[in-house]
Amino acid sequence: MAITKKGWGEQFMLSAYTKEATYDAGVTMNNTNAYSLYGFEIDKTWDDAISTDKDAVSGYEHGNSQEIISNRVGFTVRIPKAKPNDVAAFLALAMGSITTTQDGTNTAYKHKIVPVAVGTALPSIQVEHQKGSIQYAYKGIKCNRLTIRGESGDDGSGLLSLEAELIGSGTRATSATSFAATITENWLKLANASVWKEATTNISIDSTLTQGAENISSTTPTSLGARFKNFELTWNNNLKGQEGFGGAGVFQDIDYERRSAEFTCTMLFNDATELNHYLNTDALAIEIDLKAGLIPTSSTYYYGTNIIIPRFKLRKAPMADGGVNDSLLTTLEAEIFDDGTNKPVITETYNAKAAYLA
Repeated sequence: MAITKKGWGEQFMLSAYTKEATYDAGVTMNNTNAYSLYGFEIDKTWDDAISTDKDAVSGYEHGNSQEIISNRVGFTVRIPKAKPNDVAAFLALAMGSITTTQDGTNTAYKHKIVPVAVGTALPSIQVEHQKGSIQYAYKGIKCNRLTIRGESGDDGSGLLSLEAELIGSGTRATSATSFAATITENWLKLANASVWKEATTNISIDSTLTQGAENISSTTPTSLGARFKNFELTWNNNLKGQEGFGGAGVFQDIDYERRSAEFTCTMLFNDATELNHYLNTDALAIEIDLKAGLIPTSSTYYYGTNIIIPRFKLRKAPMADGGVNDSLLTTLEAEIFDDGTNKPVITETYNAKAAYLA
């Protein structure tokens, strides 16, 4: 039986390296512009607007006609074992502002990715999906919501994962385009991560981040690595499709409304420090830095990713939690704010890819 009739033969590629020049114009799908996901799960929806004549006088008890009025396309993409390329690609699509720096003449790059300024459009891409013998190309794809998670695992097996909700214009067409290559990188292991927390007036975000070192404090921040159990960061663009008149049944653009970010983490309970942060409504900053192996041996860049939240406050009292036979845990639920200088979320990802959404 053909591989197209097996679930493990599913394929999905996205133009992560080249954005649409004009919304819904599409991208040439090849190894230069796109890559294929590896180790993924996808939920696809065609939530089309369909109209019938059942509510009008037609002479038929059960109606007689139906039409597709508007196309609607959405994907939920889950990557349980994320690689640096995956993290950079989806962060770029979700946040939109990408600044790439090369390490000298080495094939090693850092990609600083932050939210676009208010009023600046998010980038859009093309994706293609094949499951069974059905392959379609979808244009005008933007990222509505991105969640990055890390779970340590008591056996040290923790890996970074991500989940992205994508929305398309509705433009779709059958395709026979060959799928682009996958990218060979190691998974992002939480055993390679450092975590720091800083509070109040000691918060100071470096303008240039140093990989593998803390970048959030004017003194010495608190290291949370040994206590840290898991975290979850969600960036939500709250996208709304713009159909208007003359769109031929698809969105003519997709724009964000008021964006939001959420962060939670769980760690071993130590003392009343975190509770006092809540009681005093302290401003906090956190940095999670995953630094793995060198990219090329001559480079000073290491595969990895860095996430910084420059300013948040605890919106719920972080109490000690656990049963009689448990090590006590505490959970921090963050309310993320602007600090007046930095973006509300700052990320940098390091790998051997030269550009994203160029």
